[in-house]
Amino acid sequence: METFFSPQLLEKISQKMHDQQHKPGLYVVATPIGNIFDISLRAIHILKKSQYIFAEDTRQSRKLLDFYHIETPTISCHEHNECGSSVVSKIKNDEIYALISDAGTPLISDPGYKIVNWCLSREINVFPVPGASSIMAGLSAAGLPTDTFTFCGFLPAKSAARRSNLTYLKTAKSTLVFLESPQRLLNTLKDMLEIFEDRRCCICREITKFFEEFKRENLSKLAEYFSENNPVGEFVIIVAGNEGNYVDESAIFSELARLLEKESLKSSVEKIAQKHKFSKKRLYEKALEIKGEKP
Repeated sequence: METFFSPQLLEKISQKMHDQQHKPGLYVVATPIGNIFDISLRAIHILKKSQYIFAEDTRQSRKLLDFYHIETPTISCHEHNECGSSVVSKIKNDEIYALISDAGTPLISDPGYKIVNWCLSREINVFPVPGASSIMAGLSAAGLPTDTFTFCGFLPAKSAARRSNLTYLKTAKSTLVFLESPQRLLNTLKDMLEIFEDRRCCICREITKFFEEFKRENLSKLAEYFSENNPVGEFVIIVAGNEGNYVDESAIFSELARLLEKESLKSSVEKIAQKHKFSKKRLYEKALEIKGEKP
């Protein structure tokens, strides 16, 4: 078996770890998002030194812990029991504890917020142990601007709520980062295409895993691709921000309402769409709403 570390380096690492002084408290530890080797030496050290490891799914986490011979007891800590007696009764001021999620950095679209705040409210230290994150990994390889970005998490499952969220984000200049399930990916891309128009996008699939894939195309091409190819895996969607001028929808809709008083619905929609380069479908729906008719 290939040896990555010489005996001398292993001894040096071991001594350095032994010499480190870790304050008592809760350590928020990032774990791999796919590739089991994407974990820091410090993370392994903290997990071994901890009194308990609070894990989102103890069965899932045990696979990682067993691989690295970490025998620390685990306690289930998910969104429904973060501050339950089974969790908080174990925490004392003078010991070290670790919080991990199923994959990646805890609290980023994962449980952990309640227990972190519970600790802080009782003056128990909270420390980050940084590492893998699907959001940062996706951004680093997407080829889109990273000077400013907005993490939007998972969009709502229902179409109306999802479209409302996307409409709110339409004018944002920053790069937009979303998480999405394979079941909703295609509908999300179609809604993005209609509301954002044909922007640049990167679909990151199964980041760091065996079937890792990055598809960098405009939204129209990606919607077409996933219409013909069934999405499988975990997805991060990264979309370019609004690179054009600010679009004031309320002003456009007010102009549409005034025009509807003088002209037909079809004529009004076509004129406003052409003038402002705006979605005809959105204008048609708004025109029906203004006239008191159901779309």
